[in-house]
Amino acid sequence: MTEVPTQYRFARDRQTWDGELVGLERDVDGYLRLAPLPGPADGKAVSIPPSWSPEPSGIVAGPCGAVFVADTDHSRILFVDSLCDARAWLPGCASSAPFNLFDYPRGLAVSDGGLWVADTGNRRVVRLAYPALELDFELRGGFIEPTAVAVDGEKRVYVLDRAGKRVTRYDRMGNADFAYNAALVASGRIQAPLWLALDKDAQLFVSDGTANVVVCFEKDGAFVRALSSPHAIWRPGALVAGGGRLYVADQFAGGIDVYLSDGTWWCALPSFCGPVTALALTTNGNLLIKTDLHDTYIEFEAGQSIATNGVISCGPYDAGEQQEWFRAAADMLAPKGTSVTLEVVQWDAPTPAPGPGDWVSAAAFDTLLEPLVPSGPAPALRRFLWLRAILRSVDGTTTPVLRNLRAETLGEDYRVYLPEIYARSDAGTLFLFRLLALVKAEIGAVEERIDAMPQLLSPDFAPFSQLPWLARWLGLDLPRIATDAERRDLIKRAIELHRRRSTPAGIREFVEIHTGIRPSVIEAYEQRGTWVLDIASSLGFDTGLPVIDPLGMVVPDCFNPLKREVGCCDTTIGTSVVGEAGPLDVASIGTPLFGHTAHRFAVFVPAYRADDTALRAEVRRIIDAEKPAHTDYHLCLIAPELRVGFQAQVGVDTIVGGTSPAMRLDATRIGMETNLPGSLGHAGRVGQNISVGHTTVLG
Repeated sequence: MTEVPTQYRFARDRQTWDGELVGLERDVDGYLRLAPLPGPADGKAVSIPPSWSPEPSGIVAGPCGAVFVADTDHSRILFVDSLCDARAWLPGCASSAPFNLFDYPRGLAVSDGGLWVADTGNRRVVRLAYPALELDFELRGGFIEPTAVAVDGEKRVYVLDRAGKRVTRYDRMGNADFAYNAALVASGRIQAPLWLALDKDAQLFVSDGTANVVVCFEKDGAFVRALSSPHAIWRPGALVAGGGRLYVADQFAGGIDVYLSDGTWWCALPSFCGPVTALALTTNGNLLIKTDLHDTYIEFEAGQSIATNGVISCGPYDAGEQQEWFRAAADMLAPKGTSVTLEVVQWDAPTPAPGPGDWVSAAAFDTLLEPLVPSGPAPALRRFLWLRAILRSVDGTTTPVLRNLRAETLGEDYRVYLPEIYARSDAGTLFLFRLLALVKAEIGAVEERIDAMPQLLSPDFAPFSQLPWLARWLGLDLPRIATDAERRDLIKRAIELHRRRSTPAGIREFVEIHTGIRPSVIEAYEQRGTWVLDIASSLGFDTGLPVIDPLGMVVPDCFNPLKREVGCCDTTIGTSVVGEAGPLDVASIGTPLFGHTAHRFAVFVPAYRADDTALRAEVRRIIDAEKPAHTDYHLCLIAPELRVGFQAQVGVDTIVGGTSPAMRLDATRIGMETNLPGSLGHAGRVGQNISVGHTTVLG
């Protein structure tokens, strides 16, 4: 009998899962966890007693932490400044105002121009312009009961007229978009609109009270899909879209369902049950829930809870002709208060997809597939396999972790390692075969971990949490600001980076990798003065004096070749003390010319990029780690100022300007800013080409 090699199929390849995810999200290692969701900050669930018939109201998050709340019952709008913890009524909305600006305001929306209000009682939509929130635009389009308003990125306005049973779009000037509006009507999907929402791509979502669905339209008005709920009875109400998700309030059960932007039902929001009159999302992902027609609302903070259920379904996996799958396993971690269930479907054809009643639960996370018989007539050959894992959380705060799902075919039969009599005796019952298969499963799990060890040494396959460990083997300090992909790329480039360590290029690159700032590195020898004969030189700028003679000493010479006459140039050249000074060795001759600049360099960083003390300390730490041990440096913060001799590096912190402006006679002082020449190229001299009182006036 020819042995058929074992086949393996894995649901996860690095960060990618081969399956459909519901209520699950990948973490940094690519493992699946229950999706994080907004929840109450104190962890206490919100439950409002039944008897709900929520009417539409309005709430919206504005700029700089502002929240606007429609107090519909009192015909006013509240402004909440969350940064300053202050509250105020908009102008014309206070109870003491001589008149109310609004009459039964409901839907609210914001744009970069101001606050939009669906003023139901006045049958209009108005805009209050920033910063004073003064009325500056009014839209009247024959509305009967405008109850919701939204604005897209192109400043087009969407108005839901509940009594008129329509949604209309207007351009920024208030002109109706006839093509878009006609497309909505032609779809026949809007029968009893209740609430609306827009996502960042201008997809329009409308909850319909007749069909009890949420309908979705493209930005050109074309119908895309209808969202339905997994619940038996569902009455969609208030909506809000953002962050790739759509939140839909259920008017029947009082919960809030979460959908993906492609219409996939994601999960139910835990910790809330009650009426919802309006929903809004803040820029940091907090969910604002309005439960009545007054000025109160509830804020759920992002990531404070998790989905209570999550599912991944993958398959079909083909075992090959005349082959069956032998074993399936879930590599997972289930802390206390959580659970993971492994389910399978085995058929002889890749279609149709399994239905809800076709899944068979496995009793263990590592199971033999033969005993898992599907409902109904068993197929002759179970060639195709589907896998499903269900993750659950009891308390809504702790999540299980699914690392992978895998399946394998039979492959090697362990009975061949026993005397043949055992195999012949087991031909009818296959008891020994199954018993050894369990042993193989246990040994196989250990072998799989051994086989997977090379993955830990591969930057592409190693889990994100193991990357620092892998980098330490290469002597590489991973930057905190780097993303997952950037860290993996740095580990791949470790050898290349090490080749440039302790060089100016390496210091520049490592500082940029860790801080995002690319500095300038100038070695001190580039700044040393050099005197050139016949070229004007200035001491300290392009000329420098060595601390001692380049030869190490100068012996006094009794014969001075400069002394030609008595009393002229009788200065002694050089001094020396016997026993204390001597000439330099041949290898060190000339060292005084460059010794004070050798092994020193300066690192220039823009001051505005390194205004944080911790960031400057990080720059120093990186330089200390990357520079050669025998060198020293100065960290120079370049500010917008010029100090000649201290901070004036042309091309680094100094730019040479163009020609000077023309001289003005009323702003020039003779002898300071200018000289009067007697002839071209020569300054005027008193007594030669200047006549006091004629060409020159003494001030």
